[in-house]
Amino acid sequence: MSLFDFIHRLNRTLTRNPILYRHQDTERMTIQQTSDMLAKYQEYQNALFCSPEKLQQMRDEQLRKLLIHAKLNSPWYQKALAHINVENFTEERLSEIPIMDKMTFMKNWDSIVTDRKLSLALVEKHIAKMRRHNNLLYLHDRYHVLASGGSTGTRGVFIYDWEEWNKYYLYIIRHPLYNHDRSQILIDPAQKTTIAQVIVTNTVYAIYSLSLTYKFDNIKTHYFPITLPLNQIIAHLNTTQADILQGTPSTIHKLCLEALKEHLRIQPKVICVGGEPLYKPIRELIKKVWPNVFIFNTYGTSEGLFGMNCCADSEVMHLNDDACIVEPVDELNRPVRKEVIPYRLYFTNLYNYTLPIIRYEVSDQLFFLDKKCTCGIQHQLIAEPQGRPEFDFIYPGNIFVHHLIFVTPLLHEKNVREYQVIQTKNGVDIKVLTTGYVDKIQLKNHICDQLSNLGIVKPQVKLIEVSEFEYLPSGKLRRFLKLNPS
Repeated sequence: MSLFDFIHRLNRTLTRNPILYRHQDTERMTIQQTSDMLAKYQEYQNALFCSPEKLQQMRDEQLRKLLIHAKLNSPWYQKALAHINVENFTEERLSEIPIMDKMTFMKNWDSIVTDRKLSLALVEKHIAKMRRHNNLLYLHDRYHVLASGGSTGTRGVFIYDWEEWNKYYLYIIRHPLYNHDRSQILIDPAQKTTIAQVIVTNTVYAIYSLSLTYKFDNIKTHYFPITLPLNQIIAHLNTTQADILQGTPSTIHKLCLEALKEHLRIQPKVICVGGEPLYKPIRELIKKVWPNVFIFNTYGTSEGLFGMNCCADSEVMHLNDDACIVEPVDELNRPVRKEVIPYRLYFTNLYNYTLPIIRYEVSDQLFFLDKKCTCGIQHQLIAEPQGRPEFDFIYPGNIFVHHLIFVTPLLHEKNVREYQVIQTKNGVDIKVLTTGYVDKIQLKNHICDQLSNLGIVKPQVKLIEVSEFEYLPSGKLRRFLKLNPS
């Protein structure tokens, strides 16, 4: 039975009585959105197995449609593409289009967006509501909003309409959870499946937002905030006994250590990680703790770029080539061949018409492999990313503080454009580059409370306004600076 048949069978009740999403409550909208997404599932799974020629044809067609739409509806792209005939445009000509970094993107957000009813100010108001209500999903009953700090610390805000959000999700779930040789789907469709997510429980992040948007009768998901003290997370997981465990590699690493101490007593069938590099020692530790568990690693960005495993325990990923174009380049912005580590990437999202992302700088260094996968999927293979640094802090008493303790409240501040977190003996100094008013007292107290909840006695948090940051030669900011051991 295919994953599509599995999901379709389990959600027949959703499609018997279609409910229009407009002006309905969130629960009814998510039911309708789930139904709409499922109707497209088979089409998107079939696209995994297109021939290289068909795949290239799809990319060129989607690129032309995107450019035509952007040129007609985005003031920014009306100027940027004014000299370009987009009617017959192909991927080979991408270098004719100017590149864009995140700072430029955010500064010109209002002129880039194609729906003239939308503005960054409007979206920021929605994000402010998300800060107060962690489960808030829809803007105007249609749009989904994400905010991302990325690896450089520059804040980005992204928006997807109803159909684009379905596509965002489909590019992830169209890869079934296969065993090593792809002979078996690992989740039994005849059984209830329990998922435990140890994540940031705020819809500003894609994994949580997607999980709340798409509902399945046979899947029960439990959410355990990463900001909880570790002993509480352990207790919840021991009670839940989930089939699938999801979290960042650093979170799973912590849980492995607790399992070795026999504090954590669970036997997951599948572990899914993402959001950080899955370093080899972490992968090895997972297998030491749970020898029979199946590991899946996901690379994903708020901008819509994904790398997915085609089977369990694989150390390579397929990009979503029918959804995006990725150009690896060197320090001089020249294309690099496969099997060479690029300096940066230029990314084009082929399905986001609301907020076109075209030749957008991404600082991740994806290693393109010069080989085809035995699974039959023709989409580009990459080695699983290993290039992001660890941002978490350890304090006296072995108190672990996840970097999202700092990132989440900073992302919610619309006037924090850039930030750097510096660990101190019993807290942090946070340098911020602001573009307007920030309630520093409230921000400071929020972070202090989080640190105190984790066991740090009388934590000290300082917010320091700066006018600029000193960047590395690579153009990146060292966003999290650990305390030097004395």
